[in-house]
Amino acid sequence: MRRGVRMPLTALALTASLYLVTPASAAVVGHLDIANCSGGGVTVTATTIDFTLPVGGPDGCINTGSGTSITYAGGALGAGIAGSILDLTAGGPPIVFDFMTFSGHPTLHFDLTQLGPGVVNTACATVLDPNLPSCSVVPGSPFILAPTETGTSVTLSARGLARDGTFPNSTWLGAFTTQIAGQTPDDIAATILGGGSVTSTNSGDFEVTITPIPEPGTISMMFLGGLMVAFAGFRRARV
Repeated sequence: MRRGVRMPLTALALTASLYLVTPASAAVVGHLDIANCSGGGVTVTATTIDFTLPVGGPDGCINTGSGTSITYAGGALGAGIAGSILDLTAGGPPIVFDFMTFSGHPTLHFDLTQLGPGVVNTACATVLDPNLPSCSVVPGSPFILAPTETGTSVTLSARGLARDGTFPNSTWLGAFTTQIAGQTPDDIAATILGGGSVTSTNSGDFEVTITPIPEPGTISMMFLGGLMVAFAGFRRARV
C-alpha cells in the first residue's frame, strides 16, 4: 500500500515544483545596438553569411553602439563593448547558441532562433526607384532588398533568446541592415544567383524584452491539473 501511495505524492511534488516557481528578479532587458568593428563587415552568398573580421570564419567582430543599454543579472552592457558574432550556413542548426557574445560579459548570451522572413516577390527592381516593391532573391530567402534613389537597402530580420542564467529568458528581436550604393536589387540578385557574393558594412538594432510566462490564473489551472493527475493515480493505487 505505501508503495502505491508514494508515486502519486511524488507526482504532486513534481507538479508543485514546476508551476509554483518564483522567477528570479533579474532578466535580460533593454536595447542592443551593434555594428561591425573597424575594417569588418559581412559577405553574403547564396548559402553563407560570413561576418568579418576575420574573413572565412568561424565568426566576426562587432561593437556595441551608442544606443545600447542592456541590464541583466550580471550587470549592464553599454556602448563601446567589443563582441563576436557567429557566421551562418544554410541548413545549419535550428538554434545557434551564443550567436552574439560580448567581452567582459561571460554570462550574457544571445542565441539565434530565426532569420527573416523575406518577402514573396522575387521580381527584383531593375532601376533605382523607391516606389517599386521590395524583393527577395529566391523564395524563402530571409533577405529583403528594397530599391532607393541611390542604391539598395538590405534588411535581415532576426530574433532569438537572451539569457543570463536566471529565469525567465528574454526575447531579442530586430534587424540587421546595410546600404549598397549604385546597385539595383536586380543587380544584387543576379550576383547571388550567379554564384557570387556581396560584401558590405552592416549594423543591427534589437529590442530585448522578457519572454512572457503564463499568467497566475493559467499557472493555477496547470497546478490543478497536476493535482487531478496525482489524485487519479492515488485512487488507482488504492484499488
